[in-house]
Amino acid sequence: MDGYAKRVRLPAPPYHFVTRVTALEGTTGEFKPATITTEYDVPEDAWYAVDGGVPPAVTVEAGQCDLLLVSYLGIDFRNKGERVYRLLDSTLVFRGDLPRTGQTLRYDISIDRFVHQGDTTLFFFSYKCYADGELILELHDACAGFFSRQELDTPLGVVMTEKEKAARAALPKGYFKPLAYTAKNHLTRADLDLLAQGRPGDVFGPDHAQDPGINPALRLPDDRLRMVDDVVIDRKGGPRGLGKLVATKRLSPDAWYFTCHFPDDHVLAGSLVAEGAVQLLQIYLLHQGMHLTLPDARFQCVTDTPIEVQVRGQITQAHEEIRYEVEVMELTLLPRATVIADILIYLGDKPVIRMKNLGLQVREKNGTPYRPEAGGVPRFLGRRNRSGEPAMINELHLAHAAKGLLDMAMGPEFEVYRDSRAPYIPNGDFQFVDRVMSLKGTRGDLSPGAEMVTEYDSPPDAWYYEQNSHPHMPNAVYMESSLQAAIFLGYYLGATLKNPEEQYSIRNLDGRATLVKDIDLRGKTVRHHSKLLMTSAVQGAVLQNFSYELSADGEVFYTGESLFGYFSAAALANQVGLDNGRYVPTWIETEQPDPARVRRVELPADAPAFTDPTGGHLHLPGDKFALVDHVDLVADGGRHGHGYLHGRRAVRPDEWYFDCHFHRDPVMPGSLGVEAVLQALRLFVLEQDLADGIEQPRFAMATDVEMAWKYRGQILRDDKELFFDVHVKEIRREGDRLLVIADADLWKPGLRIYELTDVAVEVRSAQA
Repeated sequence: MDGYAKRVRLPAPPYHFVTRVTALEGTTGEFKPATITTEYDVPEDAWYAVDGGVPPAVTVEAGQCDLLLVSYLGIDFRNKGERVYRLLDSTLVFRGDLPRTGQTLRYDISIDRFVHQGDTTLFFFSYKCYADGELILELHDACAGFFSRQELDTPLGVVMTEKEKAARAALPKGYFKPLAYTAKNHLTRADLDLLAQGRPGDVFGPDHAQDPGINPALRLPDDRLRMVDDVVIDRKGGPRGLGKLVATKRLSPDAWYFTCHFPDDHVLAGSLVAEGAVQLLQIYLLHQGMHLTLPDARFQCVTDTPIEVQVRGQITQAHEEIRYEVEVMELTLLPRATVIADILIYLGDKPVIRMKNLGLQVREKNGTPYRPEAGGVPRFLGRRNRSGEPAMINELHLAHAAKGLLDMAMGPEFEVYRDSRAPYIPNGDFQFVDRVMSLKGTRGDLSPGAEMVTEYDSPPDAWYYEQNSHPHMPNAVYMESSLQAAIFLGYYLGATLKNPEEQYSIRNLDGRATLVKDIDLRGKTVRHHSKLLMTSAVQGAVLQNFSYELSADGEVFYTGESLFGYFSAAALANQVGLDNGRYVPTWIETEQPDPARVRRVELPADAPAFTDPTGGHLHLPGDKFALVDHVDLVADGGRHGHGYLHGRRAVRPDEWYFDCHFHRDPVMPGSLGVEAVLQALRLFVLEQDLADGIEQPRFAMATDVEMAWKYRGQILRDDKELFFDVHVKEIRREGDRLLVIADADLWKPGLRIYELTDVAVEVRSAQA
C-alpha cells in the first residue's frame, strides 16, 4: 500500500484529532458494513479553543476515522493510488453543547454499505459523538467516494432544482429589529481581529459594547482558524429579508490547512469551510447585538435541527479564494438569540458547497444567571441601554413574555405556567416594550404605588413608519407601547399568582390618553414610567388601574391612565358589550338618510393608498393599516350634524394581528379599532377638502386632545366583520393647523363593544 502515489490518509497535525482506537469490526478485503470506535482527548491548551470551547469544525472533524476504517478494509488495494477520497453529502444534527477542553470525545463510526460503479467506489457512513459519555452530535446519511483526477477536474457544482428555486421565491418576508443598530456593514481583517479580541463595541459602535469581563467567549477564533477575511453585511437582504452576508477567504497554497489535509493529497477540509460559515453567523449575531442578552454566554450550535451539506467540487492549492454567500432564514430571540441560514460556497462563479439550516445560538454557560431570580429582581444580566444605564431584564426576557417561557421572563414563580395557558404581552410586529430598567415594588404586594420604568427602541425603519399616513409614530403604537408597559408592571408583581390554576386572559377595559407633544421618534428610545394605582379582585377577574407617561430624551410627550382586567374563560364568555346584551343600531340604520346624501367610498385592500387628489402630502395609510373596506359618508350627518362616517371591515381568521395579540389567545387589538376610526376621519378630511389652503399639508397625531375609550368586548377570528360609526363634533381651523374631533362606536356582529370619546386627527403644514 505504501508504494501507491495516493493513499487514504488521516489529516496530519494540527488537524489530527484522534488519540486512540478502542474497537474495530471489519475484515480487510471485504467491503461490507464495518464499525470503528475512536477517542480524542481534547487538550487543555488546545490551539483552536475559544475560552475553553471547542469550535464546530473540530467537533465534526474529530470523527475523521471513517478514513481509517475504509483504509483498514483495503480500499487502496482497489484504487491502486489512482483515486482519492472526497466527501459528497452528509447531514449533521447537534444533540448537545459543543465540547470543552479537557473532555474526551468518543466517536462510534459505522460504514453502512458500499456501492461500486465501474472503477468508482462510494460508501455510506454515519457516526455518533459523545463528550464524556453524553451524546452531542450525530452524522447521518454521509456519502463519500474515491475519484480520479479527471473526475475531480470537471466538477458539476451545486445545482439548484426548479422546485427549490420556486420554494425559495415563495418564502415569506420577515423582519427583525436589531438590539443595537450599526452603520458598520463592511468588515476587514482588522475588524475581525478586534472581534477575536472580544471587542464588538470597537467594531460596531458603543451601543454594542459590554462591561469588561462580560461574555469572554463571544468572540471569533484567532487568526490561525479564521476562515473569512472580508465580510459585507446587508441586514435586510436575502430571500426572507432577514439578512445576507457575502465574504471571502483568500487562500495561500502553502498554508497549514492545505499541507496537513491530506499529506499526499492537499485539499481544503470541508469542516474548515463550514467553520467559515459558522464564523459568519457569529459575526451576524454580534452585528445584530444578540450578545447583549446575557452576561456570560457561548456560541452554541442549534440542536435537533438537521444541517444538510452537499459538496460538488474540491478546493485545492490552485485556488486563490473562496466566496461565501449566507442567506439568513430565521432570526429570533426564542428560546435564545438564534440565527439559522443557508450557505453557498463559490469557486469563481460556480457554487461547489451548499449548507442548509446551519444554526447558531448565544446561550448562557452552565450556572450563569440568565433570568430574574425569585422575587423578580435579577443580578446584572449584561445589558445596558444607550445611555449606559443597566437594564434589569432585556429583550430576551421580553421576547419570552410575549411568546416563550414566562418564568424566563419574570422568574421561577412563573414556572407554574409551563403547562397551562397564561397571559402574554403582544409579540412580533406588535410588541413595543424592549427592556425593564427598574422596579419600585415587591412581588406579591399589589397595593398602590408600585412603579416600573421600561424602554422601547423605535427603529427608524419600523413597519409602522413606512405604512403610516405620515412617517411619525401612529396612534396605535403610542397606545400599545404605553399599555404594554403598564400591564407588564402588574403582571410582573404577580397579579395572577394567587390563582395559578385559573387560565386568565388579559383585556384593556378603559383608558384616556393625551399626546402632549408630537415629536419625531424615529431611531429614538421611548421611556415608559408606569405606576400602579389600584388592584381589585372580583369573581372571575383581577382588575388593575395604572397611570403612565412616555418620554424621549428626557421630554414627556404622552400621558394617560388605563384600567385592565385579567378574566377567566367563564367571565369572557359572558360578555354583553356596552348595552347589556342589546343590539343598539348604528346611526345610519336608525336615521335612514336619503341615499342622495350618502357617499360610499371603497377602500379595497389591494388598492394603492388613497392619495390627496390635489397632489399634496395627505394620504391614507396602507398595508397593515388598511383596516377599512368601505365607508359611507354623510357630510351633514351624525349626532352633531358636522359629519358622519359608517365604516365596515371584513375580519379574516388569518389577519396579521391575531398571531401577534396574544400568543395562544388571539384577539384584535383595540388600538387597531381606533386606527380604523382614524382612517375614516382622514378620509373625511380628504373627501371634504378640509385641508384646502394649508401649504403642503400632512396628517399628524392630534396634540392636547384627551382621547378616552371604553372596551366591553373583543373581535375574534371567527367574528366575520366589524363596523363603526364616527360622529364629527368639531372642525377647528387655527392658521395652518386643522383639527377634526369626533366620537365613535365600534360593533362586532350583534354587540356594540367600543366607545371612543374625542378621537381626533390633525392636519399641519409639512413646514411646521
